[in-house]
Amino acid sequence: MPEFLNLLPRLLPDFWAGLALNVQMAFCALLIGVVPGAALALLRFKGAVLSSFAKSVMAVLHVVPTIVLMFFFINVVSGSVSVGRIQIVMTPWLAAVLSLAVYASTSVSDMLFEAIRQLRSGSHVAAMLFVLNLFRVFLALVLASGFGAAIGVVESTAVTMRALENLPKLSQKLWLIGMALVFFTLIFQFAHVLLGQVHRKINARYSLYQEPLSAKFGAV
Repeated sequence: MPEFLNLLPRLLPDFWAGLALNVQMAFCALLIGVVPGAALALLRFKGAVLSSFAKSVMAVLHVVPTIVLMFFFINVVSGSVSVGRIQIVMTPWLAAVLSLAVYASTSVSDMLFEAIRQLRSGSHVAAMLFVLNLFRVFLALVLASGFGAAIGVVESTAVTMRALENLPKLSQKLWLIGMALVFFTLIFQFAHVLLGQVHRKINARYSLYQEPLSAKFGAV
């Protein structure tokens, strides 16, 4: 146990840096995924042909595992691409971000399509919850970014796995795994509860706001 405690001061700075990288990858993936996700959502309102095309693309993207896409980008889409004066090199970080962006685009498309549909039917609450749901997608992306360790991204999962290799005893390894699980569980459970409270407040506020309106139009 003392050896494990001596490891923590050296582990924590690397762990926080890795966690920051998880957040960075999730944020970049969400930014990239918003544009194609919004385009696919809007195409579903543009007639039978375009709607069928968008649904087909979504059906394919939904079933592709994120980790498979990571290995595809890092092993198949290798080398560099020049866009004007900018040269883009496929790195493990970029492969992870692009893979997460595919997941983000499908989530954004589904949520935006439902928000627009609800807005057209007069439900402004459901439309407003689109922004709240983006935060839920962001949290999911932070968790999914841990798959980046499989292709060489030094994020929090990779840092923890490397620390496990340096621990000689099984009990120490179990302590470290337990601490990591408790940490992530507490952080994401807190975020889940917070988002749930915001959700309930939005529903309560708009239900009170819309009740007199419904009564008014009902009387007419």
